[in-house]
Amino acid sequence: MNNTFQQITVVVQGPVQNYQGRTHHEEGITQRCLTSIRTHLPDATIILSTWPDQDLSGLDYDQLIISQDPGQNYDGFCPVNYHRQVLSTQAGLDAVTTPYAVKLRTDNFLTGNEFVQIQQQFAKTELDQQIFSEKVVINSNLFRRSSHGHRVIMSPSDFFYYGRTTDLKLIWQQPDFNQHDFSQQLIQQAQKVAGTPFALEAEQTYCQIWLKSIAQDKTPLLKHRFDVNRHDIIVWERFLANNIIIADPETMGLGLRKISQRKLKRANEYSHIDWLKLYKKYCDNTITITIDKNQRQLELRRLFKLPLSKLAFKIKNRVPA
Repeated sequence: MNNTFQQITVVVQGPVQNYQGRTHHEEGITQRCLTSIRTHLPDATIILSTWPDQDLSGLDYDQLIISQDPGQNYDGFCPVNYHRQVLSTQAGLDAVTTPYAVKLRTDNFLTGNEFVQIQQQFAKTELDQQIFSEKVVINSNLFRRSSHGHRVIMSPSDFFYYGRTTDLKLIWQQPDFNQHDFSQQLIQQAQKVAGTPFALEAEQTYCQIWLKSIAQDKTPLLKHRFDVNRHDIIVWERFLANNIIIADPETMGLGLRKISQRKLKRANEYSHIDWLKLYKKYCDNTITITIDKNQRQLELRRLFKLPLSKLAFKIKNRVPA
């Protein structure tokens, strides 16, 4: 297995430990992150991509990349730290020379390496639906399936990505947001719902930009968080089945920062079994899916919680035109 790990570079991106204005993570989280990579991916290369004036003492990495901090973003569409995450990820991926790469935030860590095997287990695709050369593994934590009881699309987590380096670059090596021909339309649409519950999730803004860039004809420009119809959902689900593997942190080997941990999985998130159902439906109807206790409990909570959440939201809010 170590021969496989030699083909992997882990890009650890973001601020080191805590810094002024971002003090909600546990002390030493970046050191824990880097140590966990050495433990669970021996012989993998570690690139730390961060900002100037970080405390790097005691940190174990193979290559350090320092980028000038672009500061917070105020274009009216992207989250305030959009440019920071994109720039540090791009700078790290630019230096990768191995065929496979991990994009990992400095405030998460590894608990295993199961994601390496998982990435190779579901290779079947529909002939006209494959965008990446191989599937990309993304963790299910904060990978939203619904919001306030409504189905949503294009809302994957930004914590962890693993796959072919060329595929991760397709996702993250995008030009500056304002250089896209669709940027002004997204800004105008976002301004209409700014400050309301209909504003896009941060994850939706990231995904919409990179997915629109690589699958332009199949990617709608969302007017608001719930701007989705049945056709859009099918297109999104087929994209997931053919190009992504949604894996649960506890079984893929991803450790979560304390503020992201939950005793029960959120009812609005995808699970790995949710993804398996899509894979079976669109790519490989021969696979057997075992519905475990956690999935049964998740589906039961959805049965009661999501309609109530949707009703409460409808009473309080009117969907924008």
